[in-house]
Amino acid sequence: MTRSPTFDLLSRGRAAAMAGEKAEARRYLERLLYLDPPLEERLEALYWLSEALEDPHEQRACLEEILAHNFGDARARRRLAILDGKLRPEEIVNPDQIQAPTPGDPQTARTRSFTCPQCGARMVYAPDGQTLICEFCETRKRVAAGQTAPEDDFLIAMVTARAHHRPTTAHLVTCQGCSASFILPPQTLTQTCPYCLTPYAIEQVEERPFDAPDGILPFTLNATAARQALHAWLAGDPPRGKVRVSHPTGMYLPVWLFNMGGQVSWKGSLYQNKQRIPVSGMRVISRANLLVPASHHLPEALLPALHGFNLDNLQPYEAGFLAGFPAETFTITAANASLEARRLALEAETREIQHTELDQPAYDFSVSTGNMLVESYRLALLPLWLAFYDVDGRRYDVAINGQTGAVTGERPGKNLLERISQWF
Repeated sequence: MTRSPTFDLLSRGRAAAMAGEKAEARRYLERLLYLDPPLEERLEALYWLSEALEDPHEQRACLEEILAHNFGDARARRRLAILDGKLRPEEIVNPDQIQAPTPGDPQTARTRSFTCPQCGARMVYAPDGQTLICEFCETRKRVAAGQTAPEDDFLIAMVTARAHHRPTTAHLVTCQGCSASFILPPQTLTQTCPYCLTPYAIEQVEERPFDAPDGILPFTLNATAARQALHAWLAGDPPRGKVRVSHPTGMYLPVWLFNMGGQVSWKGSLYQNKQRIPVSGMRVISRANLLVPASHHLPEALLPALHGFNLDNLQPYEAGFLAGFPAETFTITAANASLEARRLALEAETREIQHTELDQPAYDFSVSTGNMLVESYRLALLPLWLAFYDVDGRRYDVAINGQTGAVTGERPGKNLLERISQWF
């Protein structure tokens, strides 16, 4: 492949910048930019020139020109984050060399218990979403709420330890039946796995570090209301045969929430007046709370149950919300989940382009996602009641939204999911 006349200047300027020879790097790179090189070389030269310049305003000008052409350029965004004070160079880590926190890490949180100050009985989270209530004497204790669950800048988190560890400690148990891992509520003596119903005693539980979530959506539906929702759902289309219904088990499930930004460009062709006419365009992306499951254990048929929550009510993570309910820990990393978020965003943008930009199907249609990026993300816990019913010896799984009471489940003889928006 033939190199451009300016390629040698770029190679020399980049090498000088990497070696810390800033004056020499500026000489080569500024000469290259004066000669109006190809766009790819120009953007590369601007980045290394920003490394060689001393004036922050001149550095910013180089980086902003890069982002004007490629809004998703990770190196330029990272350098701007450093200039803006959002990222310190010493925070940048090699993800292959990150070490897990030890129990003595100063970031480790103390385990908390939730017992009634009046009678010593267990306190659980009340349906109002803001109060701990004693199961015995009904004493109430307010839990701090009303704040917004924090979000992490995705690019900054990916180059620092923030995306890899938010260490705290809790009582955890790993199910030997299905391998799901759970954070247990304080003062729990026994626990049954919500997925496979394997029972555990406190001797099988250990206290160890785990990565804490950013936000949590409290239960507002208690066990009685969840049972009523399930029975109402079954009554709407009664199964034929002998039916046995389990008691719902409440638990928190982990999900990743991504905010997508940037832009996509698209192109294709239309047939008009027997002629093939090329068409193209660009769309700015602004998609909030794209949800990706953070574990693999929820049955596939129940995954739609994760999409019926009002995420505006997310609260900052507080151990008090777990009173009375186990919480599954995440097994899918933010980096891997972000790939699924990008796929979901691309599908949504493609549908909207075809519906709003084109009045007929396009041929050779394609969408470029080079400038689409994850702007921020957070790990959240969502409340679900899991249950099942048995019809003539065959099990069918059901999930009840712990916030709204909406039911998602399997039906005998049908491969369709049926839902009700509200049971009350």
